Amino acid sequence: MNVYMVVDIGGSKYISGFVSDDGQILYQERKEWTKTSVEAIVEQLIASLRGVCATRPELAEQAKAGGVTIPGIADPATGVWVESDFLLVKNLPICERLSMEFKIPFFADNDGNACALAEKYFGSAKEDRDFLYMTVSTGIGGALILDDELYYGEYGHAGEIGMLVVEEQGRFSDTGSVQGNVEMYASGRGLRDNYVAASGIDKISNQPVDGKVISELAAKGDLVALEALALEGDYLGRILANAYSFAKVEKIIIGGGVALMFERFKPNLLKEFFRIHPEAQVIIEVTSLGYSGAFLGAAAVARRGCEAVELKSMGRQGQTVLRFSIGDEVGTALEVDDKVLASTHCENNNFLIARALSDSGATLRQMLKEEERQKDLREFGKGIGKAVACGCVLFDPGKVIIEGEGTSDESFRSSLEAAVIEETYYRGKLPFAIEYRGC
Repeated sequence: MNVYMVVDIGGSKYISGFVSDDGQILYQERKEWTKTSVEAIVEQLIASLRGVCATRPELAEQAKAGGVTIPGIADPATGVWVESDFLLVKNLPICERLSMEFKIPFFADNDGNACALAEKYFGSAKEDRDFLYMTVSTGIGGALILDDELYYGEYGHAGEIGMLVVEEQGRFSDTGSVQGNVEMYASGRGLRDNYVAASGIDKISNQPVDGKVISELAAKGDLVALEALALEGDYLGRILANAYSFAKVEKIIIGGGVALMFERFKPNLLKEFFRIHPEAQVIIEVTSLGYSGAFLGAAAVARRGCEAVELKSMGRQGQTVLRFSIGDEVGTALEVDDKVLASTHCENNNFLIARALSDSGATLRQMLKEEERQKDLREFGKGIGKAVACGCVLFDPGKVIIEGEGTSDESFRSSLEAAVIEETYYRGKLPFAIEYRGC
């Protein structure tokens, strides 16, 4: 049995311990940060791992490698913690520091990516070659397994499903880079904000309202809490449906702290998803790993490192192109070094174009069939632009190619590009080129 020394890093806590290569948690300790300067973080992680080694020396002796989950951006090829969502860390060579201390190789990855790997190695996705993992907690993140491998995108930012827009001109994201993204409406914070906005109550018995409180209130029949959870399902169902329009995965797995309430919002999630994709052949389920997904993710990262899987810096997998073909149908394809990893065509591309959750919206397929909309190239360009934005956030391409009817029209192009800028988090500085190819 191989043993991995692992640490799951969070914004307020960290969990250290040992996991076997078949996903058994052998030992773990949870601690809160006492200081959050970069050096203090490293010192606390080292002290914690020393502590678990002292407590379980027999496991420490068996440890073949170490794994780290990062709350933010990590470079899996170099083991560098690039930056963080909640901690002021920049370009920290965390794996090098830990390897020097414990004399074993360490490997790191973003926590969403790590959770997806954990599902592949230890969870319910062992037999699935294509699946989407979404974590719903303080924030919303995600990751894609395509053709049996973790998909990173051109710049290592693929799968950031929490940045997909569900409300035009809605709440600003934490960085202010986009408005109306689903993270601001359906994360743990978003769920709370929805409840507070509807009830005017932000404390109960002098305790701040949070997801746990809302779940307890719903169990007692509180109508506002029930409505907040219904909205949770609606938001997540819609955003998953739009992601599915590009990646026809076999399975969608939902993890994170809010997933512990899955049964309460599941009916609305499934109703909205299958309203948009009534013929979809996909399993949507909650993680089988429970609250331990990220901790087991650290072990999955270590196991992958030991398997000598080749990783390019920042996860780059080659030249990544997102292609849209517009004619009697709208087709999409994700190509990496000319290999198609995901594709769809109009018959099953029901990408929903809607300005808000309350808007039932129209699909790209419907827009093509409605003559008046087809004549209005500016409106059609906006619809395609929304789809392009969604595909870019999901797939993180290096280039977007749009080909076919109407693409040479300036009003189509300008409205498309305006929608892409508005509904992505790049602050208008798109990292990819948009190339138009007319008929």
